[in-house]
Formats: sequence, C-alpha cells, structure tokens
Amino acid sequence: MMKQSSMAEFLWGHRGRFSYLLIAALLLLFTLLGARELWTQEHRWADIVFGMFYRNDFLHPYLGKLRYYDKPLLSYWFIAAVAKLTGALTTWELRLPSALAGLLALWAVYRLGAKLRDRQLGLLAGWLLLTTFYFVFWARTSSADMLNLTGSVCAVAWYFEKRENAGFFAYFIFFTIVALTALCKGLVGMIVPSIAVLVDMCMQKSWKQHLRPPLFIALIPAMMIYLFPFWASSYFGGESYGQNGLYLVYRENILRYFQPFDHKGPIYTYFLYLPIYLLPWTLFFIPALFTLKSRWKTMSNSSRWIAWTLLLLFLFFTLSGSRRSYYILPIVPFAVLFTADWLLSDAANAVKRRLWSAGWIVTVFLLLFLTLDILQTGYYLVFGPDRFATALKEEAGKIKPWDSWRIVSLDAEAKLSFYLQLPPDYTAYGIKGDRKKQAAEALEKAWPIIKSKPENTIFITRKVYAPALQSILAGYRMVEVSYPFQATFLKEDDINAPVAFMPDNPLV
Repeated sequence: MMKQSSMAEFLWGHRGRFSYLLIAALLLLFTLLGARELWTQEHRWADIVFGMFYRNDFLHPYLGKLRYYDKPLLSYWFIAAVAKLTGALTTWELRLPSALAGLLALWAVYRLGAKLRDRQLGLLAGWLLLTTFYFVFWARTSSADMLNLTGSVCAVAWYFEKRENAGFFAYFIFFTIVALTALCKGLVGMIVPSIAVLVDMCMQKSWKQHLRPPLFIALIPAMMIYLFPFWASSYFGGESYGQNGLYLVYRENILRYFQPFDHKGPIYTYFLYLPIYLLPWTLFFIPALFTLKSRWKTMSNSSRWIAWTLLLLFLFFTLSGSRRSYYILPIVPFAVLFTADWLLSDAANAVKRRLWSAGWIVTVFLLLFLTLDILQTGYYLVFGPDRFATALKEEAGKIKPWDSWRIVSLDAEAKLSFYLQLPPDYTAYGIKGDRKKQAAEALEKAWPIIKSKPENTIFITRKVYAPALQSILAGYRMVEVSYPFQATFLKEDDINAPVAFMPDNPLV
C-alpha cells in the first residue's frame, strides 16, 4: 500500500505534474506511430488524401474514382498539411493529426477537471483517459473520430475557463472550436458541447448572463468559418463534381439520426459499447454509476453537472436511429471525469480505491505500451503489406522501371493501392460469390483481362486465387512475401495474403 500511495502522490497528488502526463502521452501515442498497417477505414483517409494530391484538388474528395463528400474536408486537410510539410504521405503522416488531437484532448480534460474541482481531478482524469484502451487506439488511428472527441471536450473546457466573464472574444473562440470540430466529422461536433454547456446554464441559471449581443455577434464569423469550405467546393468546380457538401451534412447527420439508412444498431447498442469503450476503467465506472443515487445529496454542483451531462449525452446517442460502436467515443472524456470524481470522493473506502487505481494506471500504461506500440510493431515489420509492396517493386525493377508497369487489381485488398502508391484511376476488378469456390473458368469470366494478358501489366490479387491463376497466366511468375520459418505458421493459411503475377518478359 505504501508503494501505491507514493504512485498516487506522483500521478495526481501534491507531487503530480501535467508534464509527467504529457511525457507519458508522448511515449504511448507517438512511439512507432506509423508501424501498424492500415486498419479498415484508415484506407478511406489514405485514398482520399492521396487523390487530392494526385488531382491537385483539395476541395472535392474522391474515394478511388467515386465522389465522396460524406465527411467534411477538415480532417483530410490536416493530413494533407502534414504530408506537405514532410514531403511524404505514409501511415505516420496519416495518423499524426489524430495523435496530436489525443494530446490536446488530455490537456482539455485536465483543464476541465481542474476548473470543475481541482488539479487532482484534472490529473487523475487525464491519467484515466490516457490509459483507456480505445482512447489510445483511436489516437493512433487515422480518422475524424479523435478530432471530433478533442474538439468537443476543448470547447467545453474553454467555456468553463471563460464562463464567469465571457465577452466577444471568448464566445468567438468557443464557436470557432465548435465550427472546426463540425468540419471534421459533422454536426455531432456541435451537439456534444452544446448539451454540456446548456446543462451548466440550466444548473447555474445563467441564461441572461450569456444571451447578450456579444454572443450573437461572435456567432457570425464562426458560421462563416464553418460554411467557407462548402462554399469553396461548390464555387470552384462544383458543377463538374456534382455533390453538395451541405446536403450531405444534412443526409449524414440529421436524416441519418431520424431516418437511418444504414448502421441500424439495436436500441441497447451503447449500453454494451460504453462499458467496452471505457475499458479497463469500467471496473470503477460501474460502481460509480450504481452509487450515484446514494451520493447525490452530498455531491457538489460540478459533480452533478458531470453526471447530468453524461446522462444526456448518452440519451442523445441512444435515441439516434443510426448507431455504431465508435459513435459513442465523444462520451468517453465525460465518463472518465465521472469516474475520477467518484475515486476522489470522501466516501468510505475512497482512499483504498485511489490506491488501487494508481497501481492500475501504471500497470495498464505498461501493457498498452507493450501491446499497441511494441508487439504490434514487431508483427507488422514481419507481416505488413509494406513488405509485399517493397518486394514487388524490387522484383519489377529488375526487369524495367516500376513507373512503366501497369498494375491491375484482381480483387486485391484495397489498402494495397496506398502501399504501392497507385493512381486513383488504376484498374480494379471485384468478385461475386465465395472467394474459396472460384474455379479458373469463373475467374476468366469475371476478369477477362487475364485472358488478353495486356503488355507491361502486373496483376495483384489474394493468395486464395493463386492456384487457379497459375494455370491461366502461363509465362508469369508469382511474387509473394516469404516469412521467417519460425513465424510461418501464423500466416500459412491466410487466404487474403497479397500475391502478384508478373511476366518474366514484359512484352508477354
């Protein structure tokens, strides 16, 4: 217990410093950030930003050859800005905006906790957030979701910093943060901070204090900031693009909320996923939730604000017709504050809980660092698709320069286009039916190009098709990645492993 007491004192007690939290966050969020291969939806951001550079058009997003304005532009622009500064577009550049947003979110939670109660709450909430698995996961993933979380909690933190003497500048910054957040993912970036602020205004009865001309005047330039990218994409080349960004905001946010056309999870979706998204701190969150009724009368107004905000945010997401697991992510900082506030309460056994939480923080930090930063990196250094891309380019370069080859995808994984740096208009074929049941005749019918065998063409595909294609592509040799003998058993049955068929004679 003495050791745990010292850890608690060091993490959030009198010896605690935000700089310690910052150093830990830099280690956990940035170590080998680009090592993991693209994960599912990351390819969407990779493809869209690569296409922006390829077309030299940053106002009209395309997913491959398809117009794709389903998300506003700002999350793509952040990645493009990083790529422009570094001169490259790799997985590191793709993820850097999310990792930086994760740092900013930790600072905002710390400031919000300190303002609500004291720096102890701010530091403890920061450590809990940093050691929440899905916070770290999304901070190391290229998407708009961590940007959305960060913008929401930053707006709320700014409101609490300035609510006592807010003027035009304070309102302008608040609305600008909200506008930029909405430009990353959608209107949910406006709703989350609005609910949190409205709860506080109701509790403080401060409507008259804020509903003054400076607030409405400050709203005007923030609205202009929000509308500018949509105006620009419509004014410059909008007629040829054919998609209206503001209509898609309505479709993806308002229409999806009330009349969902996809992602129709059951009403209990977030009852399952909020505890999952809080792991490992669900261990303390659930007891904090169950003791809420007995604690209510002795809770401070700030503690009640956290509880009300968490409840109303949960209801807002639950009442949406469209539900997916990660939509709940913006609630996580408020749930963490709720948990930290309970841990610091004066209830019986509170000291013991705090000591246990200190040990858990250190243990979970080390586990997350080992699994997400180190072990994943080692795995993908051996099995990652970048190894295949490097091997294919080397083999192709022995015959003729890589840029002079034509690449055709035969139902290959979409992320390979990023690793091979293929142009958005490269030729790609899909497949219908079970991949494991495709005979040579069926493949020839689905992919007529393998019968014509055009010159200077390399076919990339999946290992499952290799036996059938070897009988069709006479005069071609198969290129695949060889694995170290001690790790072969991990991949020997992977039917989706990438392979390529390359003619020994490029004129074949």
